[in-house]
Amino acid sequence: MKVLMLGWEYPPHIAGGLGVACEGLTKALANLGIEITFVIPKLIGGENAPHMNLRDAYGKRKKHGRKKIKTIEVPVALLPYFNEKTFDDFLDDLDPLETKRLLNKKIFPQFSRAQLEKFLSSLSLSKRATALLGAGYSAQIYEQVALFADLVFEIAKEEEFDIVHAHDWMTFPAGIAVAQATEVPLVTHVHSLEYDRSGLGKDPRIDAIERAGTLYSSAICAVSKHTRQIINEQHGTNLNKIFAVHNGIIPKKTIKYHKNKVKWPGPIVLFLGRITFQKGPANFLYAAQKVLRHIPNAIFVMAGSGDMLQGMKQLAQELNIGDNVRFPGFMKGKALEEMFSISDLFILPSVSEPFGLTPLEAVDFGTPAIITKQSGVAEVLNHALKFNYWETDKLADYIINGLTHQEMREDMIEGARLELKKLTWDAAARKVAGVYEKLAI
Repeated sequence: MKVLMLGWEYPPHIAGGLGVACEGLTKALANLGIEITFVIPKLIGGENAPHMNLRDAYGKRKKHGRKKIKTIEVPVALLPYFNEKTFDDFLDDLDPLETKRLLNKKIFPQFSRAQLEKFLSSLSLSKRATALLGAGYSAQIYEQVALFADLVFEIAKEEEFDIVHAHDWMTFPAGIAVAQATEVPLVTHVHSLEYDRSGLGKDPRIDAIERAGTLYSSAICAVSKHTRQIINEQHGTNLNKIFAVHNGIIPKKTIKYHKNKVKWPGPIVLFLGRITFQKGPANFLYAAQKVLRHIPNAIFVMAGSGDMLQGMKQLAQELNIGDNVRFPGFMKGKALEEMFSISDLFILPSVSEPFGLTPLEAVDFGTPAIITKQSGVAEVLNHALKFNYWETDKLADYIINGLTHQEMREDMIEGARLELKKLTWDAAARKVAGVYEKLAI
């Protein structure tokens, strides 16, 4: 079976969990004999993909041996988690007359000088791309989504495939266009919804694209039962068409030496993720204030970036806990492994979390997790303390108990690590392959 898969990033160049999930899923699908052509906006270099044939939009290929997966880049100025505001903020920082300054600032470092100049000089839509989204979608982020759809449509003419598989809203118009033109089944993969990201303030245009994606899909893969239910409630999609496929995790060895190497003034409580409404960062700080009354040397680390970062720094000062809160920014690689390793507790306070890989990563590094009941990972991680996102008193109590009872933390980790063994990408791939087979009949 051959699959045309559409995504936005691939490790090690990632902005969130989508790229990690695509890596794990595609490798596992390839092991099942499924041939995948994976289309992404841009190959940056350094992608460790010995299982892939890497190919850019101009036909160049880099061969690696195994040829089950081929990756194609499409030069589009988009990154995961863009919405209209964040995209407009990006554009405000661009000046077509000062290309050298832009390149020095390393805005979109994956673009060459020529590509950046081309992007700055033209953000127009083709007739086909405009038709895909409708005349109402005139904002530039939607132009880029439509441009991606148009380019993928052209690429699809050169490829052979039995299924189109599109990840999250930015790829849905492309998936719809290709599926309708070729009359092959469309599988949409929902890692998050605009409802999760923005709550009642959701962008109606993104919501409409997501609704269209679910409407035109032959099947939908949702990263949890929680997300499956929200798709049904928000878009009226028949539950028979939505399949819950939990994410897997690629285990890593706990880096124990970090605990002895790095000395902090007190126990560490970690929040790691995008600092946005969806992730509930304010509740993390409100709980921190309560905890510090009992454990005054505790350190609360809010690692990540997002539109609420400055607001959270201000809130920490207003709560008079600024000396106990750290904001290290976006973390990856060795710095991230070190942070997981030295933390005493990991907190996922999300208001609505479709799945949530970070608690599993924390457990893998020996750090017990406290998570909201409004997260998909709560369905598969039983050895974690769970609370409703608004219950900051309960969260504070859990943190206090977790920091003062070493045996409790050890029991949580022992049980959770046994659960991790069941959460593999091979298991996820078998479910996705089963969806493909149903559509091929």
